[in-house]
Amino acid sequence: MFEQFRYVTLDVRMRAEEPARLPPYKVSAIRGAFGHAFRRVACPFRACPPCLLLKTCPYSYVFETPPRDQAGLFARSSAVPHPFVLELPMDGHTEFAPGDPLRFGLTLVGKAIDFTPYFIVALREMGRAGLGRGRARWRLEQAEDRGAEGSRILYDGTSADERMLCSATVHRGFDGLGATREEVAALTLEFLTPTRLRYEGHLTDRPEFHVLVRNLLRRLNALAFYHCEFTPGLDYRDLIQRAEAVVTVRADLKWLDWERYSARQQTRMTLGGFVGVVTFEGDLAPFLPLLRLGEIVHVGKGTSFGLGKYRVAEEPPACRAVALCGAGR
Repeated sequence: MFEQFRYVTLDVRMRAEEPARLPPYKVSAIRGAFGHAFRRVACPFRACPPCLLLKTCPYSYVFETPPRDQAGLFARSSAVPHPFVLELPMDGHTEFAPGDPLRFGLTLVGKAIDFTPYFIVALREMGRAGLGRGRARWRLEQAEDRGAEGSRILYDGTSADERMLCSATVHRGFDGLGATREEVAALTLEFLTPTRLRYEGHLTDRPEFHVLVRNLLRRLNALAFYHCEFTPGLDYRDLIQRAEAVVTVRADLKWLDWERYSARQQTRMTLGGFVGVVTFEGDLAPFLPLLRLGEIVHVGKGTSFGLGKYRVAEEPPACRAVALCGAGR
């Protein structure tokens, strides 16, 4: 299945050096600033495309991965997925005093792992350039590798001797994901950030299990093909048929919209997705490895912005209020 799938997970800690104000959905401010910082770090020309270094440029690979789908496996997809996921806290905290910390997660997939130092330096430069309203400055204090056997510090910004201290731990396939051969008759998923699943060309606000599985397979296959350089050998028709037999027994969901400014399109964009709790019943054991891997790389559209984050809950949790900009519907 996905034994060749490679990823690393990092915990990043920044600290405000000035009074700062960030939007409730913080990734809307951080994602764009991070992309600009990565380009400044990686690109010597500031002009792409065309560019003589396009095929070897880290920025081009991470943010503008060229399609190479000669076999037509992703004919219905117009974009190559980014090989990283940002996970910002959903605490609604917007005001930061000097010295206040900001912690978030960063997952890198496949070849992007080779560019870990670029990600670290881009985060440092992003903080120096300023974030949020007023461009308040932040200091990259630490980047920690979240390994299966404990955490290791990759970068320590509090040290005068600035350097990468070690390499990140690469996870492969389903290492540590808790795959099981036991029967699983029911599962509850808690969708923590707005989740945008498409089915038959439309966004859905009620995720049937087969729709979730279709979106998961599409995302994981694309990440594997474009960034881990392999094609999973799965019986997709059988998986979809089995997923269609799984039923929804509980759905406590709401729709949340949030806004971001697109520098490329020079306009404000409203994006939204569902959050909340869904419980499924059926033969779920074959899907548990996929669901566990999806917890790490998210599902649906906008994953590099932190959208599509969910967790597999052992017990159905109470539906929690999510502090986000936007209104439910």
